[in-house]
Amino acid sequence: MSILRILGSVLAGICVFLSWSALAHSHNKIIAYTGYLPPLSINKQEQGIAVEIMQLVAEEAGLELDVRFAPWKRAQILAENTPGSLLFSLAYSRKRSEKFTYIAPLLYTESAFVTLDKRIDSFEMAVEEGKTIGVHLGSYRANILKRNGLTNLTEIASAEQMSDMLHAGRIDAWYTMSMRASYMAKKRGRDPHQLIIGAPMSHGVQWLAANRDIDPALKGRISKAVSKVWRDPRFWQIVDSYAK
Repeated sequence: MSILRILGSVLAGICVFLSWSALAHSHNKIIAYTGYLPPLSINKQEQGIAVEIMQLVAEEAGLELDVRFAPWKRAQILAENTPGSLLFSLAYSRKRSEKFTYIAPLLYTESAFVTLDKRIDSFEMAVEEGKTIGVHLGSYRANILKRNGLTNLTEIASAEQMSDMLHAGRIDAWYTMSMRASYMAKKRGRDPHQLIIGAPMSHGVQWLAANRDIDPALKGRISKAVSKVWRDPRFWQIVDSYAK
C-alpha cells in the first residue's frame, strides 16, 4: 500500500472519529428554558432554586446544561419551537401537555394569602372581606382566584413590585408561593417573619418538561437523574438557602 493511501486511510479515520465526537458532544449538551420566576428561576447571576436543582440533574445525567432565561410566556414559546430543548418550573395543564412532554416533578410548592395584619385562610374569607388581592400577571394562581369568586384583583408581572405594594398598603394580600413571599421580603431588606402566611390554598408541582420531539432514551435518562437528585442532601440545602 502506498504512503498516500495509508495517509488517506488515517485521515478518513480521524474524520470519522471527530464527527462521532461532535455528535456525542451535541447529544450531551442541552438547552433548558425558564422564566424570571423568583425564587425558582431568578436570572443568570442569582440563579434560583429550580436552576440549581437542574444543575444537579444535569450533573447526574451527564449533560452539559445551557440555561436560557426569557419572560415566562416567551420561554414557553421558545421551548415549544426548539427541538430537543427542556423547559422547567412549568405547572401542568391539559393544554400544555399537548405542546410539551412532561418528564418529572422538579419541586413541590404551596400557595397562600400573604398579609401583614389579619390572616386569610380561605377564598371565602377574602371574598367576604372585600380584600384587594395581588397576584402574578397571567398566572395559574390568577385563574384559581377567579374561579373561586375573587374579582378585586391586581395583576402585576414583577414579584419585587408585588412585595413592595403589599408593604406600602396598596394591596391587602398577595396570593403567591409562600417561599416566594419570604424570599422577596428578604431580598428587599425586610424581615420575612413579619409576613402572616395563611393556610395553603393550593399545592403546585413545578415540572421539568421538554419539547415534544425529545428522544425517549434521553427522556428516561433525565427522569432517572431527577429521581436520584430528590434523594441528594444538596436538594434541600438548595431549597432552604433561598426560602428561609
